[in-house]
Amino acid sequence: MTLVPASFVRKHNRFVGTVLLDGKETTVLIPNTGRLAELLLPGRQVLLAPYQGKHPYKLLYVIYRGNPVFIDSVGSNAVFGRLLAEKKVPGLEEYRLLRREVPFGRHRFDFLLESPRGKEIFCELKSCTLAWNGVAAFPDAPTERGRDHILTLRKSGRGMVVFFILHRDVTIFVPDYHTHYEFYETVKECAGDVEMRACAAIYNENHDITGLSPVRMLLPEVPPTGSYLLVYHNPGAFCAAVGALGQREFPPGYYVYAGSGMANLYARIGHHRKKGGKKHWHIDYVKGPMRLVSDLPMAGIGNRECELAEDLAALGGKAVPGFGSSDCRCGSHFYFFQHDPRKRESFWDMVLERRFGGIGRTNG
Repeated sequence: MTLVPASFVRKHNRFVGTVLLDGKETTVLIPNTGRLAELLLPGRQVLLAPYQGKHPYKLLYVIYRGNPVFIDSVGSNAVFGRLLAEKKVPGLEEYRLLRREVPFGRHRFDFLLESPRGKEIFCELKSCTLAWNGVAAFPDAPTERGRDHILTLRKSGRGMVVFFILHRDVTIFVPDYHTHYEFYETVKECAGDVEMRACAAIYNENHDITGLSPVRMLLPEVPPTGSYLLVYHNPGAFCAAVGALGQREFPPGYYVYAGSGMANLYARIGHHRKKGGKKHWHIDYVKGPMRLVSDLPMAGIGNRECELAEDLAALGGKAVPGFGSSDCRCGSHFYFFQHDPRKRESFWDMVLERRFGGIGRTNG
C-alpha cells in the first residue's frame, strides 16, 4: 500500500479531521473511536491511505516522537488476526483461530480461538494508542462498552482480552485509572477470571506490523483520589465578582484550573461539571459564562495542585491573581492562555508525565 504523507491540522469530531496535503487542506476519515488528544496535534506528521468513501483518504498512522503509531481500529483487528494465523502472537502460538466476529448474547467478540487442549475461548482485542515513556494505558476515553465486554467475558467462563499496543518500545501496560476509573476497577475485579495479556507492535521500515512483543501488565492499587486540571473555553470577555476576591475581568481565550479531590476525585470533578448551585470555590463564580471543554483527572498522585499550578505557569499561562489559592502560598491556581493549550505537545507532555512518569521510573 502506498502511504501519503501529510500534516495534521485539526479534528472536527471523532471520525473526521483536516490535514494539509500538497499545500491544500483536505478532509480525511479518522478510523478510531478514541480521543487521540496527545497524538493528533496541529503540525504533526501523519500518513494517509486512499479511501473509497465520503473522504478521499483515511488517516492510518501518526508519527509520534519519530515512530509510527497505527490508529486504524478496524485495521488493527485485521493485523492481529493475521499475526494469530502466522503464530506470531506471544503466548498464543499454539492457539488456533476458528472464527472472527463471534456472537455471545448481545455482544460480538473479535475472535474465537481454540486452545492447545481443544477449549474454545472468546478473545476481545483492545487497540491501545496511548503511551508515555515506555508505559502504555487503555482507554484514552471512558468506555462503558469496554467494561461491559470484560464483564461478559467473565460471564462466559472462557474469555480473554488482549491489549494491542500500537507503540514501539513499551515495557509496561496499565488500565488507565485516570481516564476511566470504573474500567480500571472492572479489570482488577475480573483479572482472576478473564485471561489478560498485553503486547506491543513491532514495525518494519515500511511501517508494517510484522510481529508483537510481550508487555508486562500491572494492576496497581490506586485510590480514587488525587489532583486534576480543568480546561475552560471563554468565548467572550466578561467581568464577575469572585467571592472575597471581588471583581475580576476575564478576556476571551482558554483557562486552566488546578485542583485536588482528596475525598473523591471524580465526585469533585462531577461538581465542576454542573452549572449553577451553591458557590463554594472560586471556580464556581465563572463556570457559568465559561464552557468546560476537558477534565483531566490524575488519580493516585496525591494533592499536587500547587505543582500543577507551577506547571501551568511554566507553560506560559498568565495567572489570575489569588484565584483558587486562598489556602496555600501560590499566586494562583487559575491560568489564562490565549490559545487552546491542548493543541500543544508541551501541555500533553506535562499531563502524561504527571500521570505515568512515576510508573516507568518505579517499574522500568
